[in-house]
Amino acid sequence: MSAEFFARNALYMSQTGLALLMAFFLWYYFRVYRQTYLKVWFLAFLAFAGYQFAILLLYTTEFGQSWAQLPLAVIVHFACYSFALLMLLGNRLQFPLNASHALSWPVSRYFIIFFILSCLGVGLPLALPDLPSWHSLLEAHFRFILTGILLFMAGTGLWQKKSHGLGPQVASVVLVLWGMLYLGNTLSNMTQISILSTFNQMFLYKTIELALLVTLGFSLVIWLQENERSTNLKLTEKTRYLDQHDQLTGALNRDALLIQLEQLITRADAANLHLVMLGLDKFKNVNESVGLKQGDRILREVIRRFEQSIVKPVLIARTGGDIFALVLADVVNEKQLQYSLQHVQQLIEKPFLLDSGPVKLTTSIGLSHYPRHALSAEQLLQQANIAFHQAKRLQASWLSYQTGMEEETARLLAWESELLQAISENQFVLYYQPQLSLRSNLLEGFEVLVRWQHPQRGLLMPGEFLPLCEQLGLSQVLDLVILRSAVASIQRWQQLGLHIPLAINMSPVHFEQEGLKQELKGLLQQYAVSPEMIELEVTENTAMQDMEKGSNFALELQQMGIKVSIDDFGTGYSSLAYLRKMPIEKIKIDRSFVMDMTSNDSDMMIVKTMIKLAHGLGKRILAEGVETVEQLNLLRNLSCDAVQGYYIAKPLPESEALAFIKNYPR
Repeated sequence: MSAEFFARNALYMSQTGLALLMAFFLWYYFRVYRQTYLKVWFLAFLAFAGYQFAILLLYTTEFGQSWAQLPLAVIVHFACYSFALLMLLGNRLQFPLNASHALSWPVSRYFIIFFILSCLGVGLPLALPDLPSWHSLLEAHFRFILTGILLFMAGTGLWQKKSHGLGPQVASVVLVLWGMLYLGNTLSNMTQISILSTFNQMFLYKTIELALLVTLGFSLVIWLQENERSTNLKLTEKTRYLDQHDQLTGALNRDALLIQLEQLITRADAANLHLVMLGLDKFKNVNESVGLKQGDRILREVIRRFEQSIVKPVLIARTGGDIFALVLADVVNEKQLQYSLQHVQQLIEKPFLLDSGPVKLTTSIGLSHYPRHALSAEQLLQQANIAFHQAKRLQASWLSYQTGMEEETARLLAWESELLQAISENQFVLYYQPQLSLRSNLLEGFEVLVRWQHPQRGLLMPGEFLPLCEQLGLSQVLDLVILRSAVASIQRWQQLGLHIPLAINMSPVHFEQEGLKQELKGLLQQYAVSPEMIELEVTENTAMQDMEKGSNFALELQQMGIKVSIDDFGTGYSSLAYLRKMPIEKIKIDRSFVMDMTSNDSDMMIVKTMIKLAHGLGKRILAEGVETVEQLNLLRNLSCDAVQGYYIAKPLPESEALAFIKNYPR
């Protein structure tokens, strides 16, 4: 009897120890990987350890004969149910697609049900002492039947997964066998059919259960190792994908483009490849106005449009922030090339529908060709990039690479370095040209003109560097330098008791930008200058680019107290109805109409018409380029409001402008 007692205790203690060991390993893995199914499996083995230990206390110690008998019996039932349920739940969490088929209720509800069944399994035999034949069914058989079914379900559900390795397969077989063991042992006890003694049957049953426990533990460890290896492979694949693709849009990145383009070139049938590089014009302004999130949405939409395009690029890449590259392989003649590029432009110009409303964009395109321009992917990309930046600088729709573009790019880079240095060292100086009122013969203001005091080249006129600033994207920076210097001039003049307004030219890229208003407000506050002392001049075409936006912006400036005038009038394409509505202070006639007006009747009639038109619209009008007394008298007779030109005074440095003010009536 003592040998049987020792063997029984050894089996229960072995199962308890092994279950706790497995629980420890699973808790360790959970701490590392933070996966919920690992925590559930940890609880499952902990429940099994509690189940075995409770049986040991209940049947081999004095606790089984004391007040603890009922609580221990409930723990035996509940821990047994919990082990099977948690194994089933852990498998379903590992493969969540099938979870809804097995567990349609919240997990907590199942535990409540099993706790109630545990209490009934212990309490009913005590409540029904007259039905001893039901006691075994309630105390043990029902528990093993339900637990066996749950384990069988866990095993068969896991086996149905098609994409699993050795670990899940072994685990599924073990769970099925474990469920069958419980069901078979229960059936044997209920029918009392056995060729073994009670102790031998129990010993064989517990030995098989121990073997299944060990095998299940090893299978789960194998499963975790396989899962870790699979995760590492997925991470490697993802890393490899991100090494070759743009994370935002999914298009190829620059390195992958070069690799795949080189592969296309080395193919025997690669006889005609076009590399198209394109960028979204003024996309920075779009990001600032609609936000980075909506800007990212535009970039993804651009790639989607390319992928669905009838041009069918063989390669699509995003090589920079708003710069893309396409490789076309089916273009065999110039007509097809023209059509393909026009189609690409249309893809970009089609409005992008955002939450804030539609956004319209344009694009600049650079093109290189294999084998005409280069024989390697690196050279093709470099030459397409050169052509692209040339197209952007010249504001051309598209340009094909031409020999010599490198020299032009190098020249512009050298100028860019000098311009940036000039801005940082304050090499730009202001000149002031007087504006005379023809009605009162008084000085009414100055137009601010910029010169570059170059350390080697001397004094450079605007025509020598402003086009370079525009090509290099430095116009807005230079505008702010001029604006700050002009407002500082007004402050200095005010300290001398001189209150003379200044008219300042704004580049097309700067006008209508939200940052301009903020900069103006800051400068006016910093230098304590009244906004009435500032007049912004914009060209006719600049004001007409976006009529509604331009009108609203001019109105906002007017509300700030800043005047807006139209410069170079007559050289653009103004809408008369728009000019009537736009809140501008005055219109300036371009000098090209004034130069020959005294000798050319057509020019004289044009100027006369402009003056009448301006007055009819309720605007003041100023004529530029007045160089003779005859021009001055004719403009006075035509009722022009003001004039400006060399006859009055050439553009003057600040010291000479101050002297001019003192000598001229105001």
